[in-house]
Amino acid sequence: MALRLTDRQVVAAVSERPFINIISAPGSGKTTVAAERFGYLASQRSSDRRGVLGLSFNRAAVAELSSRITARWGKPTIQLPNMVTTFDDLHVRILHHLIDRGLIRWPGGHSVVEVLDEYRGRRGFRFLSVTNWKRIARCDQSGQVVSHGLQLSAPEYGIGGVADHRAVLMEGFASHEDVRWILRSAIRLDGVVDAIQRWFSSNFRHIIIDEIYDADELDLWMAMTAGSNETDSTHLTLIGDPWQALYEWRGATPDKVQTLIDSLPFHEYEQPESFRFIGEQMPDLSRLLRASAPVTIPRHTSDVVDVALARRWVHLWNVGDNVLPIAFRSVGNATDGMLNLLLDEVSRRKLGRDSFGKQSACVILGIDPSELAPIQATVLEPVLHAMLNGVSAAQVLHLLRDTALDLGANRRPSRLPRQGEPIRHLEVEALRRRLQRDDLIPGLTVHQAKGREWQRVGVVLSEKDEQTLAGGLQKLEPEHCVLYVALTRAKASCVALGDPSKLQVAEAN
Repeated sequence: MALRLTDRQVVAAVSERPFINIISAPGSGKTTVAAERFGYLASQRSSDRRGVLGLSFNRAAVAELSSRITARWGKPTIQLPNMVTTFDDLHVRILHHLIDRGLIRWPGGHSVVEVLDEYRGRRGFRFLSVTNWKRIARCDQSGQVVSHGLQLSAPEYGIGGVADHRAVLMEGFASHEDVRWILRSAIRLDGVVDAIQRWFSSNFRHIIIDEIYDADELDLWMAMTAGSNETDSTHLTLIGDPWQALYEWRGATPDKVQTLIDSLPFHEYEQPESFRFIGEQMPDLSRLLRASAPVTIPRHTSDVVDVALARRWVHLWNVGDNVLPIAFRSVGNATDGMLNLLLDEVSRRKLGRDSFGKQSACVILGIDPSELAPIQATVLEPVLHAMLNGVSAAQVLHLLRDTALDLGANRRPSRLPRQGEPIRHLEVEALRRRLQRDDLIPGLTVHQAKGREWQRVGVVLSEKDEQTLAGGLQKLEPEHCVLYVALTRAKASCVALGDPSKLQVAEAN
């Protein structure tokens, strides 16, 4: 079937302006416009043999954009000199270019660095409290990559020991986070900015950045550097929505996007039309939210929705036993890893989807995912059978730990200290209550739901959330953006879930 575009979409996609900013409301066809602009620019016959670069911030988004482009314009459209990739991959390519130029030197003389999503599973990787120092990689004044100590202002996971971190670097490994730290420090060195600018201008005539409000300062610096070469500039298309800026917690700087926009002659193209909303509630709700007007979301039970959304996993376990969240928490130890794999087995059987955090669970347990798949159901069946037969949560947890070695783990998980065990007992009981239900719906965090849609959506709202909505939302405010994204996932109806007083108790526990 032929692709049909609105007049606004066509005007934006085929704009001849060198710098454009496309503002896309929820359901307005953001990815469609991005794919159409990429295909249009890549297919132009020109003496300029440089390519078109499409950038987004995660692999799923890149895969979706690539599939849209190839379906419409053919697979050669995304092949060299053109490219669609993540910002993380872009940073790795630039790192290797700077190493090749001799501007950055890697420990051990490595010319090729293997970049990992994170150091989880490497020696020294552990939970670090605010009293700890975390090791990060940086360039010294000579361009040598070194291990540097960073005092934490909030707890997180990482490598805390200098010897452990140096060993990883010496072996030719780095995390994507360390690559970012290295580039942030490298751009202060002589010749680096010029080398990066020349790399962009030599390879790409146009860059399309999807979800620009997810960018951090380094990403924005890269875009500004690419577009500001006076002799052979790379042109830019920005696509995003300041109302859907969700990732400030992981380093995004949506408030600084305006600095990029002000630095170059961007022309704005609004895309206000939504193809998502139907009926009466959702078109009105979306309009009121973007107008910063007061709104009230009707409360209802979880049996009238197709999905439940919340900020945190713990909230989703307390809004109805027909809601099956796809995680208990972030996986931080071997016991949580086994609980995640147990939940994964239930989620795949009941919902047809993996648990969130399954990869982290496998890394912490030392399990090869390819070897896990054929045996997971068989090994975990006795645990599920015990739960169905009323075996106590403590005994279920003991049995679950016993199965770890059978799944390929490198050790049996230990008991957790202090209140760790009773909390996991509650999680076992919460999962038990859902085992025999055939009406389960998925529970997702708002961050997992971004970019997706359902017919009927339930959103967990606290008293504070309701007060915020009564005062009107503001774009670029982090907590307001979370609410906005959550409340605009529904096609037909959106309701509030949960008893605010019970949610406070659950979070405290």
